[in-house]
Amino acid sequence: MLFFIYRFGIGVDKLNEIALTEANRRWQSLLDNVRLIVVGLNHAGKVEYINPFFLTTTGYKLDEVLGKDWFSNFLPQQEQEQVNRVFLDILQEDFYPHYQNAILTKAGKERVVAWNNTLLRNQAGEIIGVIGIGEDITDKLKIERVKSEFISIVSHELRTPLASIRGALGLLASGVLSQKPETAQHMLDIAVFDTERLVRLVNDILDLERLESHNVSLDRQWCDAAELCQQALETMQAIATENQIELSFETQSIQIWVDRDRIVQTLVNLLSNAVKFSSPQSKVQLAVASQADGVVFHVSDRGRGIPADLLESVFERFHQVDASDSRQKGGTGLGLAICRSIVQQHGGTIWVESVLEQGSTFSFTIPHRVS
Repeated sequence: MLFFIYRFGIGVDKLNEIALTEANRRWQSLLDNVRLIVVGLNHAGKVEYINPFFLTTTGYKLDEVLGKDWFSNFLPQQEQEQVNRVFLDILQEDFYPHYQNAILTKAGKERVVAWNNTLLRNQAGEIIGVIGIGEDITDKLKIERVKSEFISIVSHELRTPLASIRGALGLLASGVLSQKPETAQHMLDIAVFDTERLVRLVNDILDLERLESHNVSLDRQWCDAAELCQQALETMQAIATENQIELSFETQSIQIWVDRDRIVQTLVNLLSNAVKFSSPQSKVQLAVASQADGVVFHVSDRGRGIPADLLESVFERFHQVDASDSRQKGGTGLGLAICRSIVQQHGGTIWVESVLEQGSTFSFTIPHRVS
């Protein structure tokens, strides 16, 4: 084999050079294609290398990054001094192998990156810079924060009725109310009310989790929108009458391709909210109409309305315009989130329009079936 190499004028040194070039090419290809951010800084903090994933993540072009000061151009102002100090410590081998900070996209948005840092040295072993390999953990942190908030809220929402039930049953069990039947009955009523609320809360949590994890298959069939509206109105009629609310119905016979039970559930949730937050002697109106790209449902009330800054967030889990009032009325804070999940699984959209002290209209669309 060696004879073959030398015969064609390729020496061992040349072979090593070819092998080294090929190795460099492979490593370069890895850095260029890995879905991690790779940044190489010289000892002055100027960018000497950036991989394509950084450009994809931030929206910059290569010539907008190379040679620029990393700290003043690509970090939020409030973090520049601290991260620069960490960089200088790394150069002094006072090491921070793992570090986390925000970077700025070209649009000015922050992305949080978890870094693994390594010193760069020349052939003489002298430190000439730092290479950082980072994972964009922005979405992961958001999920963790939402999860933490969800657990915190659920814990609170579970503890509140449980404490009430425990207190009521404790008084009854102690016998102190044995001579006060009316008070004892009141305590029982409180326990029953909060038990029912607890059951609704647990059921809503489980239902929402199944919907959002797509563990529920829609049982689609052709349905008459008017019949679905009528079914929802019949479900709500007794509660509306009890609250002295008139239910109004304006619809037409329209065939839609939906999961019957889920659409009725959505309508009942919206009607229930409208009734709960409407004043006695007022009207709640349900309407459905055909439009170019599908069918639109509207549930309108003449209640207190929703502040403009809360219109986008009312569909979030446990978000309530007036949490204390909602609890008094037996709400769990999950009804609108469930509505949104159901509508989105049907390919539709849901929104609310509202004017304070004049009322709100919740609307959702169901697209026509695509053949």
